[in-house]
Amino acid sequence: MHAWILFVSLMAFYVVLSGQIHSAFLMGAGLVCSAAITLLSKRLGIIDDEGMPFRWWFRTLKYLPWLLWQVFLANIDVLKRVWKIGQLDIQPQMITVPHELRTAYGVATYVNSITLTPGTVTVEVGKDELLVHALTTDAANDLLAGEMHRRVLAVEGPQEVQ
Repeated sequence: MHAWILFVSLMAFYVVLSGQIHSAFLMGAGLVCSAAITLLSKRLGIIDDEGMPFRWWFRTLKYLPWLLWQVFLANIDVLKRVWKIGQLDIQPQMITVPHELRTAYGVATYVNSITLTPGTVTVEVGKDELLVHALTTDAANDLLAGEMHRRVLAVEGPQEVQ
């Protein structure tokens, strides 16, 4: 299943980027290249749940609008603070943010979400906590409030019983 999803994704990416759907030769070349990459990836053993985490894609798509809105709001906040006349209104600080994420995908999503949001950067990732640089006290408090963490936990989905 992972191999088929990889092949279809590669082919769709090729079609979107090339835009040459009317040329049989170019579509054939894209087909051959997509198949070769898929077969090579399968032979190398890199087609797995970590490399192709399709089971989280739908929940991630539901998370993205909220994240993009947070990035927009943080951009406005940083813009106001930096372009304000007079002394800068920032309080840089390092904070420790706890997390209960269970998967590498969840941790990567959380860490990247923090770093994508202007005013915060993940500096270090621990087993159950993150070291984050926050530009303002408001940004630090927002992270510690845990809304982003709760939403990334929802992306991971319910805990699977082993």
